[in-house]
Amino acid sequence: MVAAALLFMLWLADLLHWGKIPPGTVALKTQPPPGRMVMVQEVELPQDLTVLGSVISKTLTQVSPQVPGRVSRIRVEAGSLVKKGDPLVELSAPEFQARRQQAQAGAAQAQALLNQAAADYRRYQRLRKEEAVSPREFEAMESRYQEARAAAAQAQGRLKEAETFRDYTVVAAPCAGVVAERRVAPGDLAQVGQPLVSLYDPQELQVEGEVNDEYRPQLRLGLPVRLEVPAAGWEGESTLTEIFPISQASSRTFKVRTNLVKHPVLVPGMFARLKVPLGQTRGLVIPRAAIRQVGQLPMVEVLVEGRPSLRQIKLGRPIGDQLEVLSGLQAGEQVLLP
Repeated sequence: MVAAALLFMLWLADLLHWGKIPPGTVALKTQPPPGRMVMVQEVELPQDLTVLGSVISKTLTQVSPQVPGRVSRIRVEAGSLVKKGDPLVELSAPEFQARRQQAQAGAAQAQALLNQAAADYRRYQRLRKEEAVSPREFEAMESRYQEARAAAAQAQGRLKEAETFRDYTVVAAPCAGVVAERRVAPGDLAQVGQPLVSLYDPQELQVEGEVNDEYRPQLRLGLPVRLEVPAAGWEGESTLTEIFPISQASSRTFKVRTNLVKHPVLVPGMFARLKVPLGQTRGLVIPRAAIRQVGQLPMVEVLVEGRPSLRQIKLGRPIGDQLEVLSGLQAGEQVLLP
C-alpha cells in the first residue's frame, strides 16, 4: 500500500509520463473526403449602389370643392374604389338652393313675357302685311320682342349658373382611382380649395429614392435598376425615367424616379430599395452550402495546416448559388463543405 501511494504521488507531481500525451500539435492523419474542400475564389462582381426610397403615386389627386359649404354626407372611405364622376362628398349650401329657386322664378317670368311678346310680334307681322299698322309701330313691336328674347336668354343663363353652383355642392371624382385619405367629417365647414379627399391610381405607381451628389455623373435616364419592396415581398426591374436637376441643400442628395411599376400589393408610402448598377468590382465568393449558422453568427470550416478550424465570417450579397464574403477569408484558402 505504501508503494502504491508513493507511485500515485509521483504521477500527480508529473514525474511519471507514461499514459499521457505530450503537449503540441498532432498532424491530421486522415485527409478530408474528396469533394469536401472548396477554394475561396476572387471573381468579378457587379458593383451596385443601394438607394433607399419609397413607393409613390404619379397621379396623387387632391379633390377640393369649388364652392364653400358644410359637409353633410361623405360617400366614400379610405380604400374605396371610385370611377370618374362618382360622388365623394356632399355639401349643404342653402344659399345656392335659394339662388336656384330665384333663378327659376326669373326664368319662368322672362319666358312668359317672351311668349306674350312673340304672340304680339306674330300678330303685328300679319297686320303689317295688311298695312293695318304703321312701320313705326311694327318696329317698336319688333324691338320689344327682341328685348324679351334677350331678357329670357339672360334669365336662362342665370338659371344655368345657379344649377351649376348647386351641382358644385356634390364633389365628384375627377378620375378613377383608390381613395387614399378622407380629410373631413360630416359637419365640417369646407372652403374653396381645401382638400377633402385624396385619390391615387394603382396603375400609376413609381419608386422614388434619394442619391448622394457624388453619384450624379454615373446616372443617366433609361439606366436599368433592380427594385425591392420588403413589406410586399416583391422584387422587380425598372428603369430611371426622372433625375431631378436640383439637389437638397440639407442632405446633399437628389431625387430619382423609376418607370411605372405594377403589382396588386404595392401602395404609396411603402419602403423600397433601388439597386443601381455602377460597374464591376472584385470580391470573394464561397458556396452557400459552406455556411454554418452558429446561433446568429455565420461560420465556415477553414482548413489550416491540414486540420479544420471554425471561423466567423461576414457575408455580403447573394450571387446565384454563392455568397459574397466581406471579411474573415482570403483568396486561396480552403473551406470545407458540411
